Amino acid sequence: MLPRESGPRGTLSTEVSPAASDPTFYMPKVELSRFTRMLLRRGWIVIACGLLAAAVAYWVLGRVPKTYLATGSVYISTELPQVFDVRPVASEEARDLEQMLSVERGMRSSSVLLRVIDREGLMDDPGFAEPGTSRQGVLGVLSERVSVGLSRGTRVMEIAVEDTDPERAARLVEAIKSEYETWSEEGREELIEQASAGLAREEERLRRRMESSEKSLQAFREEHPVPGLAVTGGSRQETLDILNTRLTQAKTERLQLEAEREAFSKFDPADPEALAGLSEGNHSAEVLSLIRDLRDREQEFAKVKERYLYKHPTFKEADRAVEGAKESLSQAVLMAGEAIEKSYQVALENESKLEAEVALASGDAVGVEGLRADFAKLSREAAADRELHASVARRLRETAMVGSVSPSFLSWQERPLAPERPYRPRRMILTPLAGAGGMFLGCLLMVGLEIGDRRVRDTAGVTRATGVPLLARLPDGASADAMVMLSSPNSAAAEAFRRLRAVLIPPSREERMRTVLFASAREGEGTSFCAVNHAVSLAVQGHRTLLIDADLRKPGLSREHLGEPGGDLGLGAYLAGDTTPAEACVRTPVERLFLMSSGDMRSNASELLSGTRFPALLEEAQRWFDRVVIDVPSVLSNSDAQVVARYADSTCLVVGEGGGDRRDLKQSADLLRTGGANLVGFIWNEHPAAANGGPSLPVARRNLSHRESSTLVDSHKREIDN
Repeated sequence: MLPRESGPRGTLSTEVSPAASDPTFYMPKVELSRFTRMLLRRGWIVIACGLLAAAVAYWVLGRVPKTYLATGSVYISTELPQVFDVRPVASEEARDLEQMLSVERGMRSSSVLLRVIDREGLMDDPGFAEPGTSRQGVLGVLSERVSVGLSRGTRVMEIAVEDTDPERAARLVEAIKSEYETWSEEGREELIEQASAGLAREEERLRRRMESSEKSLQAFREEHPVPGLAVTGGSRQETLDILNTRLTQAKTERLQLEAEREAFSKFDPADPEALAGLSEGNHSAEVLSLIRDLRDREQEFAKVKERYLYKHPTFKEADRAVEGAKESLSQAVLMAGEAIEKSYQVALENESKLEAEVALASGDAVGVEGLRADFAKLSREAAADRELHASVARRLRETAMVGSVSPSFLSWQERPLAPERPYRPRRMILTPLAGAGGMFLGCLLMVGLEIGDRRVRDTAGVTRATGVPLLARLPDGASADAMVMLSSPNSAAAEAFRRLRAVLIPPSREERMRTVLFASAREGEGTSFCAVNHAVSLAVQGHRTLLIDADLRKPGLSREHLGEPGGDLGLGAYLAGDTTPAEACVRTPVERLFLMSSGDMRSNASELLSGTRFPALLEEAQRWFDRVVIDVPSVLSNSDAQVVARYADSTCLVVGEGGGDRRDLKQSADLLRTGGANLVGFIWNEHPAAANGGPSLPVARRNLSHRESSTLVDSHKREIDN
């Protein structure tokens, strides 16, 4: 609660509402205890909604027509079965995913489903569609019930049909596969017919072209009767080819001899390794052998030089061996060079003779070469026409053979069976789901009712509604006596009032007297009960306390004084100017507790309380009493509480068990603050005495004469002086 700006007694005091600093103060807050109490109070709504929803769902699902699901699966082969070892005209093999998806789309196509409708007579079946449904409507119904899908990662196509008749559902699955195959076969036959007609026309054209080529070839033969014309090349050509081959061999041999001749002519005895790269032939084999022998002897001589001096016999012998190998190599090279020279001259003469013979044979073959080329061209054209005609004719025969059989690339993997149990509705699944949905709606309803419930059922709700804290909780006790401070001083209720006294009294006796006012939103909250017991607790502690009953409209604390002699003396008489404060004040059996009753009921109570005599009364009471406790009527019933609350130092709002209406509490708090009251907190009252219309307070002296009043005043003065 924000600090209160207090002014002189009798003036309005201002207090800022908690909602001004916190806009969400009055909004509902999530609290576990409140949620638990809400479940205890309204949990039956959730259970009832769940059970009702489950029962309704079970009843409705029991009257929904049962739907059966028949399934079957077909395997899609990678190629058509080969009845003949021939290539088909229209390849419908399903080798990749796109082709298998085409099969799936084809089974769901309108063309196939219309054929199924005609085959099964669905147009005239009232169990499948309503009578009078158009062909397009029946097609729509069948399309919704048919499901065709390719199993992931396989070549298996799943076909499923939903129907109210299990036997008909199984028949429809078989009909879809059968009609798709028939539909595919009809398209294939149409394609074969078109292909056969085209092949027949092409075969006729090629046959005429082949006959024309044969006639042209025969006419050329008759016009040029040259012997051996049909033989490729002829005898002269063969002779020329043989001579050319021999000439090439002679040139090769001459070039090899020329290379060896050149190598031997440049031989250096000091460098025999120069001939090591020659190929081993008739003339160079011995030379190469001597070169290897010389290399071996030189290596041995190199080893001997490392071990012996030049005068040693072994050294001399190795040296002589190396020199002898060199002499032998020189003689062999000389003899090989002479032999190669002779062979080279012979090869050169042989090459010249062959060149002359080739030139002579070439002149003889030129005469018939042109005729042979023309004949070969005509022969190739005729052979090509015959081969092309034979290929087209063979293809035409294969097409006719393929058209005579109707293989299918679809085969049953699992044939459809009539289902024994319905596929829908699934009562055992949907009923609990409906119950769960009903419980969810029940939770929403429960929360909505809780939010819309204006009753405040706990202290937290009162705090949110009024913006003030809890000062004390008066628990329920066994005793229904109004004055629990005297009848049950050890009870929990009495302890609650002691706690309230500790909260409300000032911290020091030097402070000025405090005035406490008890108010409530509605009647019957226990305002008088709290006022009496708080006044008693103050008196018991030793404070001279004045209890004022400011309810001038109906009897409250003063109901025992009404109808008795002098019962009209009280607050009402004082405010009307008919008596003095001392005459209106009476002593109670409780020591140091005095009561100013309301007196006779007044219809102009608000005007009397708004006058100047009531604040003057409080100023006078400051002189004779330590504490003043005021009991007022309910805030919402009239404006008396607002008028009186502005003069009180502290105002306590009493809230009876059950909390009352949230808006009433908020309105009461706002009215008290608007009237200038210092609303410090509220009291949560669970004591049964609050429901008895308020307590009655017996007094020791009810009617005081003027002399007795003066005596009472003097007594008060003496007590104060003491």
